[in-house]
This record gives sequence, structure tokens and C-alpha cells, in this order.
Amino acid sequence: MKTFKQLILLFTISIFIFSCDSNDKGVGMNTWEGVEDLKFHLGTEETIKTVMEFDKADREKDYEKMRSMMTDTTTFTGPNGIKRNVDEFFDRRNEMDSIWESDGATYTWESTAMFSVDLAPGEGGELVHNYFDGTFTQGDEVNNFRGMGIWYIVDGKVVQVNTYWQNIQDEEDNDSDEKDEE
Repeated sequence: MKTFKQLILLFTISIFIFSCDSNDKGVGMNTWEGVEDLKFHLGTEETIKTVMEFDKADREKDYEKMRSMMTDTTTFTGPNGIKRNVDEFFDRRNEMDSIWESDGATYTWESTAMFSVDLAPGEGGELVHNYFDGTFTQGDEVNNFRGMGIWYIVDGKVVQVNTYWQNIQDEEDNDSDEKDEE
């Protein structure tokens, strides 16, 4: 009887431990070919640090550092849907730097939130979602916007970046829009 009670106690404790320590906490859905049945899991801090390091190098225009953090096949897709490879990305970056410098324009941004998710923890890479607020200034014109970048990071390298943004409407613009709807 004593052995039976110990066995029941051990069984109960085991069930409790396994039910509280479940590593399969995937959520969500996707329709991506070949991985439709997988769920999203929390990613790692390492991929977030990679994006933060790349973002810092971008802000400092340290293009050599940025290039060292990419693969040969890294792609960047901007909010206009145009996809660029590494060389096209840097050519466009240098072109815009030159134009903005000659016009006295500035472009600044600040990351406001980041998180990482993974479809298959321990295999392949992770998706880092980076939210940012930006300001483009040219003369007296100031454009404020909010954006999001979705980064695919594998082994500390940037493989793909897709960015989206929208303008932040001034309160005056919102007031006039509401009057137009009346």
C-alpha cells in the first residue's frame, strides 16, 4: 500500500510538472506553403539584438558594418513594393543621402517596439517585428510617420527586410477631415 501511495504521488507530481512546463505554446496561423501547420512561438533576444545593431549602424551610416551583417542574397522591400538586392539597396541609399544632403533634408527615426517570433524554434531563422516613428524634414516641411519593418534573421545575418509606413496626421488635418465628413 505504501508503494502504491508513493506511485500515485509521483504520478500526480509528474502530471503537474509536465502540464506547467509545456514548451509547445505556439499560437497563430499562416498560409505559407510548406509550413501551413506550424504555429508562432516567441523568438530569442539574439535576433532582436541583431536588428538593433543593424539599425544603429544604419543611423550612423556605417554601411560597411551593415554589409557585414547581410548575406549575399539579402533582399529589402520598401513600402512602394520595390524589392532590392544588397547592391541596389546601397546604391539607392547613397543616392538618397546625396539628394538629401544637397537639399538640406534630414531623415531620422526611433525604434519604439520590437519582438521576435519563430515558426520552428531551433530550425532556420526568426521574424523580428520592429516598430518605429520617423521624421523627414526638408526646409519648412516636416513629415512624421509610423512604420514597421519585418526582418528575417538567420544565424545573426539579415536575410530579408520588408518595411511599411503611414503618415501621422496632424490634429488640424484630422479636424478638417471630420468636418468634410459631416
